[in-house]
Amino acid sequence: MNKLYLYTVIFSMIIIFTVKTMAHEKSDTFFVSVHDKKVKVLAPYKFRRNLSVIIENRMVEKLVGKVVKNDGTLIGHVSVATGRSSAVKVQLKKNERLFFIPLSPSFQEVELVIGKKSYEIPPKR
Repeated sequence: MNKLYLYTVIFSMIIIFTVKTMAHEKSDTFFVSVHDKKVKVLAPYKFRRNLSVIIENRMVEKLVGKVVKNDGTLIGHVSVATGRSSAVKVQLKKNERLFFIPLSPSFQEVELVIGKKSYEIPPKR
């Protein structure tokens, strides 16, 4: 009985540690959270050709904005009600950069930087 218990414990520990090491998060999404006085961005760690940009409105008014590439190519417009979110799919090349530009209420453009994990954009003064 002791051997069976020991084998069960060892087997359980192996499973737990294996699952824990395999649970590495793999993200292909920019998560942009727009607040009244700042914008928080959670970025993917590695470059992927097909990405998504999820824009969450944490303000007390409707958010209207657009997602563009550095060459000015429009990816999509978003209109997000208070407390809601909207998603835009993006196909990006390695040398292209991506921006979210809030139009109403107006705010500075936010560069979406791959590999920067989590960052915050305060308002320009």
